[in-house]
Amino acid sequence: MGLGKRLTRLAKAHWNDLLERVEGVLREEEAEATARQAAADELSRALESPDAPAARASAAAPAPPPTELQRAYRVLGLPENADLAAVRRAYRELMTRSDPNRFPEGAPEREQARRIQQRIEQAYQTLLLHLDHSAQRFRNLTVE
Repeated sequence: MGLGKRLTRLAKAHWNDLLERVEGVLREEEAEATARQAAADELSRALESPDAPAARASAAAPAPPPTELQRAYRVLGLPENADLAAVRRAYRELMTRSDPNRFPEGAPEREQARRIQQRIEQAYQTLLLHLDHSAQRFRNLTVE
């Protein structure tokens, strides 16, 4: 097998892995939103019927949704105790792997790559503000 085919297969495997990770996070967020809506509906029904105090007491508390930081770590594929250097490495690697310029203009993969890069950038900015306290100071500076 030629080098070109190997590199193509490797790039497709990395792309599919990245796409699967981001889609997994999106599915989890959608499931959380559905569960939150169902819990809110159940709570409102329980509060509307005053003769069902036992139903209110027996309702199990739903698991707390993941925080924004937990989602950001998950998008970058890092454990929650990762340091700033690991976050920066993961960010650079993922941004390189999801570069939309690798795809032809107008291809659906190009638009998907843009969306993935936006998610990665958002996760990185969230973690950067959490881990690098000087970033917030520089962000608030204005040049006059």
